[in-house]
Amino acid sequence: MFKTSKLVFSPRVRKSPYFDSTMKYGAQAFTVYNHMYLPIAFEGPEEDYKKLLNGVQLWDVGCERQVEIKGPDAEALSQFLTPRNIKKCSKGQAMYAPFLDFKGGFINDPVMLKIDEDHYWFSLADGDSLLWAQGIAAGYNFDVEIIEPDVSPLQVQGPNSTQLMAKVFGDWIHELGFYKFKELTHEGIPMVIARMGYSRERCYEIFLQDHSKGDELWEMLWQEGQDLNISAGTPNVILRLEAGILSYLGDMDRTNNPYEVGLDWMIDLDQEDDFIGKEALREINLKGPKNKLMGAEIHSDRMTVFNSEPWPVLIDGKKVGSMNALVYSPRLDKNICYTILDIDHANSGTNIVICSPDKELKATLVDLPWFKRN
Repeated sequence: MFKTSKLVFSPRVRKSPYFDSTMKYGAQAFTVYNHMYLPIAFEGPEEDYKKLLNGVQLWDVGCERQVEIKGPDAEALSQFLTPRNIKKCSKGQAMYAPFLDFKGGFINDPVMLKIDEDHYWFSLADGDSLLWAQGIAAGYNFDVEIIEPDVSPLQVQGPNSTQLMAKVFGDWIHELGFYKFKELTHEGIPMVIARMGYSRERCYEIFLQDHSKGDELWEMLWQEGQDLNISAGTPNVILRLEAGILSYLGDMDRTNNPYEVGLDWMIDLDQEDDFIGKEALREINLKGPKNKLMGAEIHSDRMTVFNSEPWPVLIDGKKVGSMNALVYSPRLDKNICYTILDIDHANSGTNIVICSPDKELKATLVDLPWFKRN
C-alpha cells in the first residue's frame, strides 16, 4: 500500500471537474500532478486493479492538461517540439509525441491530437510544458496562439469499456480505431472521445470541453454502468508496469533520452524538418546510449510496499543503476520492477541486487513488457 500522510486540500491546488465525484465514490489518497489533485487509490492499488480487470472503471485524469497550438505556424511549431514525424498524423488521429530539450532529454511525453490542419492539442504528463511551448514559439517567431484550453480528460478502462461507451454514446464507438478520436456534443456536453488510455486494457479517453459538466458526465457513465460492474479507479501502477508503460518523472526525466528508455522507434532523424534535439539524438544514435531501461523480477515473498524513491542496483557489489518502480503483479504472481542501468550491465537474464531501505533483494533482469496489448 502507499505510504502516505495527510494531504490538505487548498484553493492553491486546482481540482478537476470530476473531483467531487471521486470524493463521492470513495477516493482515499491523492497526489499533486500538474498543480492539480490526482486520485491514486480508492480501495487500494491491488483491489482497484482487480476491479478494472473484471468490469469497467472511471479514472479522473483531468490533471492531464492540454497545450493548445493554433494558427498559421501550428504544424511547424508542433513538429519543432517533437522528434515524431507529425506529417504522418491525420486530422482525427492522435500520436505519442514527446517534447525533448536541445540535448535530447525529456521535457515531457504528451500525446498529440490533431484537431485540424492548424490546430493541435498536446495532452501533458506532469510538468510546466505550456511555458516551454510558449517560450520556443516566442524565441523562434512562430505565428501561433498557445493557451491551456478548458479540456479535462476522463478515462474509461476495462473489458466492459466498449460496451459502456456504446451504451452511452452510440454504436459508432465500435468503429473507432486505436488512437483515433471524434468530436461531438452529447446531451449538451461538448467533448472529444479518443480510443486510447494509460494501460494495455480496452480503454477510451473522453476530453471534456466544459469544466462545469464534469460531475454530470461522470454520473451519466456511472448510472449506465451499473450492470457492467463499474467502479472508480486511478492510473494503476500495477497495470502500467505489467504493460511496460512509462511514467514521466517516475521512470525517466530530463537526464534521459529516448534511446535509453526504449522509445527510439518514435525518432525520425531522416525527416526533412528540424526539431529540438535532432543533432544531439543523431550523435547518441551513432555512439549508442549510456544507460538502458530494463524490467526485473524480484525473487522474494509477495511485497506489499511501493518504493517512494529510487533504490540502488548492484552487480558484484558495484552500483550500476537504480530501481525506480516496484509492484507485486497478481496475474504474474511475481514482484516486478523497472530499473535503469549502465548499458554494459543491461542484459536480460543478468542477476542483480536491489538495495531496499530494509534489506538486499535478489532479482533478475528481463525484457519489457510482461503483457502486450491484445
